Amino acid sequence: MEIDRKTLKALAADTRLDILKSLSHRRKMPSELSKELNLAPSTVIEHLDKLEEADLVRREETGHKWIYYNLTEKGESLVRPRIPVQFVIVLSISLVVIFAGFIYINNTSNYAALAPVSKGLGQTGVGQIPTSEGTKTTGGMSTTGNFTNQTNITNSTFP
Repeated sequence: MEIDRKTLKALAADTRLDILKSLSHRRKMPSELSKELNLAPSTVIEHLDKLEEADLVRREETGHKWIYYNLTEKGESLVRPRIPVQFVIVLSISLVVIFAGFIYINNTSNYAALAPVSKGLGQTGVGQIPTSEGTKTTGGMSTTGNFTNQTNITNSTFP
């Protein structure tokens, strides 16, 4: 569907948009639209003429005194898109959540790979220094900025 200058001019008025929305439910006569929108029948007919020039509505003469207006294919595509907006929003949010989940899983698995799994004999963990007495655990920073000397003596000895 191509939107030209006439279409843009026709869509510039809120009343015309209200008419298009109303006609999206079923075909209607100008008198029905004037009652629904609380406008004078002559005003509704003027707006319908502009919409008809833009090929957004079609005038149907029934052979009686009643004249109906309904949406053209171009008008329907503007009022009711082929892919509903709600579907696009839900799909987009779902994809973002799935992507964030993959990133979270990837980050947590990287942290798990960095953490020591187990210590066997003769192995030291992070922050431990082998000594002749066993292993010495380096402490954290004290409030004065000096390292505390905490020792952790195990039963294993080193050659």
